[in-house]
Amino acid sequence: MNSPNPTQQADAILHRIQQNGTGKLTVFLGAAPGVGKTYAMLSAAQESMQRGVDVLVGLVETHDRADTQAMLDALPQLPRKALEYHHTSLSEFDLDGALARKPALILVDELAHTNMPGSRHKRRYQDIEELLNAGIDVYTTVNIQHLVSVNDLVLQITGVRVRETVPDDFFDNAYEIRFVDLPPATLIERLQQGKVYLPEYARSALDAFFSASNLTALRELAMKKAIEHVDASLLCELDASAKGTDYVLKDKLLVLISNNADHQYLVRIGRQIAERRQVPWAVVWVDTGKPQTQAKRKRLNDTLALAVELGAKTEVLRGSNTYQSILPYIEARRINTVLVGAGQRRRLLWWQKRLYQRLVECGLPLEVTVYHAPGTNISPSHKPEQLARSGLGDFRGHLFGLLAVALASPLAILLQSWLSSGNLVLLYVMAVLTIGLKFGARPAMATAIWSFLSFNFFLTAPTYSLNVYSQDDIATLIFLVSIGILSGPAASRIRHQFLLLRESNRFAETLREVAQALSVADDANALWRTVTGKISAIVGVPCYVVLPGQNGEKHYIPALDTPLSALDEGAVDWSLKQGKSAGRHTDTLSGAALSTFVVEQDNQAAAVIMLQWRGAESQLSPFDRELIQAILQQSANTWRRVQLVSDLESARVKTEMEQLRSALLSSVSHDLKSPLSAMMGAAESLKVLNKQLTDADRDELLDAIMQESRRLDSYIQNLLDMTRLGHGTLKIERDWVSVDDIIGSAVNRLKRYFPAVVTEYQRQLEEPPLLYVHAALVEQALFNILENAARFSPEGEPIRISLTVNEQRSIIAIEDSGPGIPQNQREQIFDMFYVVADGDQKKQNTGMGLAICKGMIGAHGGTVRVGERTMGTGTRFEVELPLDYPALQMSQ
Repeated sequence: MNSPNPTQQADAILHRIQQNGTGKLTVFLGAAPGVGKTYAMLSAAQESMQRGVDVLVGLVETHDRADTQAMLDALPQLPRKALEYHHTSLSEFDLDGALARKPALILVDELAHTNMPGSRHKRRYQDIEELLNAGIDVYTTVNIQHLVSVNDLVLQITGVRVRETVPDDFFDNAYEIRFVDLPPATLIERLQQGKVYLPEYARSALDAFFSASNLTALRELAMKKAIEHVDASLLCELDASAKGTDYVLKDKLLVLISNNADHQYLVRIGRQIAERRQVPWAVVWVDTGKPQTQAKRKRLNDTLALAVELGAKTEVLRGSNTYQSILPYIEARRINTVLVGAGQRRRLLWWQKRLYQRLVECGLPLEVTVYHAPGTNISPSHKPEQLARSGLGDFRGHLFGLLAVALASPLAILLQSWLSSGNLVLLYVMAVLTIGLKFGARPAMATAIWSFLSFNFFLTAPTYSLNVYSQDDIATLIFLVSIGILSGPAASRIRHQFLLLRESNRFAETLREVAQALSVADDANALWRTVTGKISAIVGVPCYVVLPGQNGEKHYIPALDTPLSALDEGAVDWSLKQGKSAGRHTDTLSGAALSTFVVEQDNQAAAVIMLQWRGAESQLSPFDRELIQAILQQSANTWRRVQLVSDLESARVKTEMEQLRSALLSSVSHDLKSPLSAMMGAAESLKVLNKQLTDADRDELLDAIMQESRRLDSYIQNLLDMTRLGHGTLKIERDWVSVDDIIGSAVNRLKRYFPAVVTEYQRQLEEPPLLYVHAALVEQALFNILENAARFSPEGEPIRISLTVNEQRSIIAIEDSGPGIPQNQREQIFDMFYVVADGDQKKQNTGMGLAICKGMIGAHGGTVRVGERTMGTGTRFEVELPLDYPALQMSQ
């Protein structure tokens, strides 16, 4: 026994986790109406309620059956929701009421039911899916003919096309399938007794759908589906438990579709084959660059949407030739089964082969299965006009080809006197190439034949006759037909390649432009405006981004011109809540005037892209859908980057604030504690030892208290000044003051704190200049520098102060003989709480003095610089203040 590979085991475990994270779906499956599905569901619900489960009946149709009604009356029921439709009051399942009630188990009958217009979802299975996502277990019923994969087979069996269908992937994800069965004879007997339909409808039902052969075939289909679900559950459990099986062969199935025909039947058959063989499968369409009509585009979108519903992987390949594009895909993915349609019955040239014939002869180990569309076996004798039209190509190309020949012929007749026949042929060749580039190969080949006839009739002797006498003219005609037949298909291929290249270039160029624009987007607003602009340019309709806010609020970028309708608002809310597309061209709130696309992040809707349609615009092409999805993927990555940058910036600011807080606490706890300790010690000595102290000792202790209180006041003043500077509340009251007075006041204040300090003052001018400043603030700034110099200068070394004037600016220089400041730290010393020295030299220094100095001088329009002393070791500070008095006066 072989163990499953890690991917299979991971998928199985993930499937089990997903089932455990949502509500459990139990489907009561039957072969036809009347087998007792609803009755069995109600019986199971009563058993659950007896076990203490909170059971609620959401919606059950009894069809006036007394025994079913009696079972229903014994269970609690949810009131139905009233809806108005064409002035008629009808009732429907209340989805919002069920979500608000949120029972442990809810019963919702008729899984394949189509909801009334105006409901949130188009189909009832979508209502049930929302209940399951809310964690509510669901019981429901369905007949086998309502599954999408057997829709064509049911048509062949019964002759009836079932319109209400359920996607197979939804059915396959059910937690439990309970097969409710009755033998066909018993079911027919119940029908005759009026237990299924009213007597007046029973006879017609027996003659049509409820024949014995039909019921037997449907019963076999239902049994087979139930058995397949059991087998799939067994394989999933074996893979999840790492127990492999060697009796399952994993092939790969490829379904090739076209937009020239309705290939939904082919997708359904592919689902049946893949399910029967338990193999992965993919649905692929090759875009050869041919222009698509709106009908073809809708047909292709419907087929791809059906493939997604049935659980297939869908891909779009691009190339000028379907066979040459699909063959590398088959080889790269090791596909061994290909399912193709037979195509239209039309005559091919002798060298042409159909796609399935070329796949059979390609040399790869392929199983090629060909299917005709149901009900399209048309013989050539029945509708010859359809077959002829299908092989002629674009009918407009033939008309334009005739017009091109009609224009080339008179021109050639006019130029016949000046040009030879070989040159005149080129006019017709140009017409053939033009038609080939515009309309394809077949109109070009037809144009070549008409050119041959026109050239022969008008330009070869004898004229106005199809006879040819000259051998040169015969050779010219042969070359004309040969060139036309060869160049027409070549021009068609060039055209297709050009269209593909243009689309590919547009795709790549759009993504490049989006990536370039998003790379410089530094905030969410720039990001979403770029995305909406690009998508709006692609689709041609207004595009908006909806961002979820707090308390259910939504933010629109750009702002809406008019408010959304209730239906449109519901589509947006649904996409934000469920992370799925809604609105027009979807099955959820399809009546809305907008379509939504979800930008996913961590499996949640980070934003919703909203396309606001105007009128009846054509559907989105697969190319545009793919391009929009690629743009949304880029926007999701950019959104994550913007959030990370914002988070990093917040973390950086928080770190800096923590560092600032730590520095402040450290400074306050160390530097402010010292004067408090000295004051408390002196005050305690005065109180305890007052009688033993001499007058001199008392005066010394009082002086210490006064000195330390001034020092503490200085620290507190620095803190207040920094706070005022940081908040911009520092008030500057200017007046004319002499520089000598400011310097003298700062020096006197310094000597009160450092009595032993020696200062030297020099100035170049005989008379000191006047400054228009706030004298106290400038004095405080100079004092902070002088205090710093006094603290680090050796004892006995003077502090030199000099005053110079240079270009209407006064420069006050202060030099000390300390250890100096390293070059790499001279800018940092003006940062708050930054201290150069460590150890004892850091004592009594908060690191705020120079920061305050820079702030106060900067408030006066001046600057503070630091450098090396002009002679010897030490530090030189230069405080520069403006002397432009008129300008200063005008600015006040």
